[in-house]
Amino acid sequence: MQFRHGEVVVPEAAMVIDGTNRYLLPGLTDAHVHLSGFLPGLTRQDFGDAPLYLANGITTVVNLGGTATELEWRQRIATGELLGPTIYTSGPFVNEPRVNTPEDVRREVITQARQGYDLIKFHELPDTTTGLSLAAYRTMNETAREAGIPLVGHAPVNLGLDVMLQEHQSLAHVGNLGNIYFLPLQPNFSFLIVSATALSVLILVVLTWAGGALVGHMRRAVPHRSRTLSRVRAVTGWVLLAGLAGFGSAVLFYPGGLLFDSITLRIVFTMVAVFITVAAVLLSALTARLWRDSTASMSARMEASLVSIATLALAFCLATFWVPVSWRSSDRGIERFAARIRDAGISVQTTLINYETFSTTGRLRLLQDPGIDYLRAETRDRWRRQPTAGIPGYGYDQFMKKVTDALHRAGVPLVVGTDAMGLPLVAPGTSLQRELELLTESGLTPYEAIRAATVAPAVFLRKDNEFGSLGVGKRADVLLLESNPLQGVAHLKRLVGVMVRGKWLPSEHLHQMLADLVAKE
Repeated sequence: MQFRHGEVVVPEAAMVIDGTNRYLLPGLTDAHVHLSGFLPGLTRQDFGDAPLYLANGITTVVNLGGTATELEWRQRIATGELLGPTIYTSGPFVNEPRVNTPEDVRREVITQARQGYDLIKFHELPDTTTGLSLAAYRTMNETAREAGIPLVGHAPVNLGLDVMLQEHQSLAHVGNLGNIYFLPLQPNFSFLIVSATALSVLILVVLTWAGGALVGHMRRAVPHRSRTLSRVRAVTGWVLLAGLAGFGSAVLFYPGGLLFDSITLRIVFTMVAVFITVAAVLLSALTARLWRDSTASMSARMEASLVSIATLALAFCLATFWVPVSWRSSDRGIERFAARIRDAGISVQTTLINYETFSTTGRLRLLQDPGIDYLRAETRDRWRRQPTAGIPGYGYDQFMKKVTDALHRAGVPLVVGTDAMGLPLVAPGTSLQRELELLTESGLTPYEAIRAATVAPAVFLRKDNEFGSLGVGKRADVLLLESNPLQGVAHLKRLVGVMVRGKWLPSEHLHQMLADLVAKE
């Protein structure tokens, strides 16, 4: 390209595209897709779904979970044999039980790097057993750094947040922060078991007492009991009521609950924990008094001991786990957490659309997605038969918007990804348009959302010298729009055309490519 006094010398044979009163920006990137589908048979052979991406302005995709097939597609697209967005791909998931020892993990990462994969995907599948060991997990991250290959993945819930932050592991889903930090049940399952057991014991004991009292009244004789035992039973009853009320309210404000913003409920829950702790001390003292009372029956002593132990266990769980965790998802708790993510220097892929697939409102919207009409016939029909109802009372999608906003304000690099074809109703191409809308609903400006789908993925892949922005020497991936996208991301749908690696595809051509997908079936 030659320049003369600030003007470009245009060759006579050049194609001239009229951009008057139109808007130019870099092609979009979906940084989390499954080109062959998360399950076999969902997508077309030979990257036949490529038009779905191009027609939505996506000129680059990052495939998370690939094989030699995606490497072949990548090469054929680069040489122009296939028309589609530029592919960057990871290899097969790195997870146990496929790999277990540090040696297994090191060998796997080095092999994938040598085979030409662009990044490593760490994925804790539902059928894994314990997750990678600490040594294997650290080895995976260290080997990727040594090989100079980016790594992204699920949260190592079995190892905990601190380990993930120490290793600076980027996340493939913002929602992964839920099960490793905001409500980390899997690594703390013992607290759930102990709490449920303690409450169950209290319920059974109180029901036994109630049943005994009823029988006594029916016989017109109330069994004699000491004043100390009466106090034990009265305190136990209040503990049970407080515990049931506390955990009942907690359902409403834990991540995804109907009132996850409620500070009032968190304060009430904390006061319940304080009350139960005081009651546990009182019950211990009353139990000790019963054991010193020579007139007390053995059954009375055992009853008091049982409820005392159960209350102590419940108080311990509340004080050391449930109450601290309940405050993590408060406004202040989220802000402090976002700062920790930023300080660790990791990026987070958004995939907010994933969480819409579990809500009734989200499902109703996604079922109307026009992108589904262009999927493979079997997939299209299967998805159209998906139920409209989501999880009752589900609010995790709204909670994740709040977390995403906090991460963004803290300066955490957000990378736009959708998990296209990784979940039902998440269609290639159109899902990215919805993801950008969800980001603006979370608090990002249109510019910030678009940057997360252009510059940010290129920076994460360490390929920002190749794509992600407009500049001399960069790949000619360009969108031309009718309207200003900075005034609303919905304007990204008003394409004049897409240029992918220097090939111009006007909107008419893009529409024909979509029509051909259906016509060929």
